[in-house]
Amino acid sequence: MTERRGRGRPKDTDTDTSAAISRAALQRFAAQGFEATSLREIAGDAGVDVALISYRFGGKLGLWKGIVSQAGADLRKALEEALGQGEAASARHRLDYSARTFLAYLLERPEVPRLLLRDITIDSDRSQWLLETLSLPLHRHFIDLAQAAAKERGSTPAHLEFRVANFIYSASSTVVRRERLGELVGGMEDDAQFAAALEKVLIEGALMP
Repeated sequence: MTERRGRGRPKDTDTDTSAAISRAALQRFAAQGFEATSLREIAGDAGVDVALISYRFGGKLGLWKGIVSQAGADLRKALEEALGQGEAASARHRLDYSARTFLAYLLERPEVPRLLLRDITIDSDRSQWLLETLSLPLHRHFIDLAQAAAKERGSTPAHLEFRVANFIYSASSTVVRRERLGELVGGMEDDAQFAAALEKVLIEGALMP
């Protein structure tokens, strides 16, 4: 006889299964995009029945939105924790530290910048969702820090908001295209050299020179 589930917290196995689905979906959506990814592929990667995904997440779009929302929440948490560790620092130091945290996060989780760039140039509900859930919160985070740093030093770089937006998308694009970049520039296969180049060019050279 099948055991009936009572109300309350989900079993650990339920949580583990949902996490496995989410991980598989993140990898597939980041690598292939929404249209090219099927629920059957995600189910195969996660080792679950495809019907379970629709039951848990309400279909492919619901799963995709959940993935984007979680990626945005995780990134914001990392940035907030980084700021919390340097509350007494100067505004410029806080901006630099936050920018370095952002770059480190992208390097450790390259699927996130792929997700950030996917569908963003397509006029669709998904592109708007990406903008509101990932891009705009990031832009607000960094523009506040950049404006504080500019006020602290008594001068504002030209096109500050554009610099912030360009920093976010340039960082994401560079991480995603690291292998191709390595075909043009030597030394990019080394993680430390690649990270140092990113910081030098994108933070010191473009964000707040």
